[in-house]
Amino acid sequence: MRISTRAAVVAAVLVGTVVPAGTAQAAGARGAGYVWADQPTAASYTPSAGYQMNSTGPAVRNTIRRAGTGVYEVRFTALGVTGGIAHATAYGTGTNHCKVSGWHVSGSDQLVTVRCFTLAGAPADTRFTASYTNRTSWAGFDYGRTYPGAYVWADNPTAADYTPTRTYQYNSEGFANRVTRLGRGTYKVHLPEIGWEVRGGHAVATAYGSGSERCKVPGFGWDEGSRSEITVGVRCFTAAGEPVDTRFTLTFTDRTNILGLESCCNPNGHQSAHLLADDEDAASYTPAASYLHVTQGGAATGTRQGPGDYTMRLTNVNLGGGTVHVQSSSWDAEFCTVGHWSAGGIKVRCHDAAGAPVDTPYELSFTGPWLLG
Repeated sequence: MRISTRAAVVAAVLVGTVVPAGTAQAAGARGAGYVWADQPTAASYTPSAGYQMNSTGPAVRNTIRRAGTGVYEVRFTALGVTGGIAHATAYGTGTNHCKVSGWHVSGSDQLVTVRCFTLAGAPADTRFTASYTNRTSWAGFDYGRTYPGAYVWADNPTAADYTPTRTYQYNSEGFANRVTRLGRGTYKVHLPEIGWEVRGGHAVATAYGSGSERCKVPGFGWDEGSRSEITVGVRCFTAAGEPVDTRFTLTFTDRTNILGLESCCNPNGHQSAHLLADDEDAASYTPAASYLHVTQGGAATGTRQGPGDYTMRLTNVNLGGGTVHVQSSSWDAEFCTVGHWSAGGIKVRCHDAAGAPVDTPYELSFTGPWLLG
């Protein structure tokens, strides 16, 4: 990712591309996109049309290039605007995990680098889902209305209290988000003034950098004594499960998807869902209504097939495409992957730091393909 307060060449080297000084570049657009990267050893490819999206047009395609073992460059076509936020989630039933190690503008495109690792922290070719947005207006299911949302790139992991660069953060009320460090690998992200409109919400965090760290959101809510500020907890760990200071990306949303896109059934909207799966030991249950959003008033039902083996079924949402992000929401080093998704539901697999299947609550989000009309 190019950092506005540093030389462009230094930033470009972070993702392996140097842009010569003075080179004219076509303007990109504000918007969002996602991919399901299902060919981990292919040198380059265009993901399946049903499992990728680019808001600049329904026929616009994103592409993926493998830059090395477990290192991928996702090209989000025509979204080349400095700023925004990116997330990644490993896909499959194994114990690999993925993260974001940078994003930067290339011509009119946005290049997001994703890195994936084994349980031991070694680079590994892995399937994954990835998303990027640079939107500065958070849309929802009510056409023409904006909803509470925020994102932030937390780039100073050892600072006690700081305001991350404004270029890489967003707050739907126009205020600056802030990050405080509570201890090693433990952070609180402050999202001022959006709390007045929040009814429940959803948050996702992704570790940032070239190492094998993982990050997660163990909880969020209104700041103590205040209805105006939402605070989001973030915990980060080494591949071995030890707390570690590291950079991360974070997005918070309420009643819409984590990309800030129009939801169903607005013109050219997207079916969307987010939820907290909060009863990890139950054979079958309905997730907490206060943290549940499914377009068109849909419902969710979670089932447990065995330790760390879950299925989340959604009504009024077509799971025949789109993208999914998932992560454990416990305090400790448990982590989750997207097993797969289809009409039968979204499969989630969760493990402890040693790789054993483990029951854990988790956060899940779904963003569907275009519904043109």
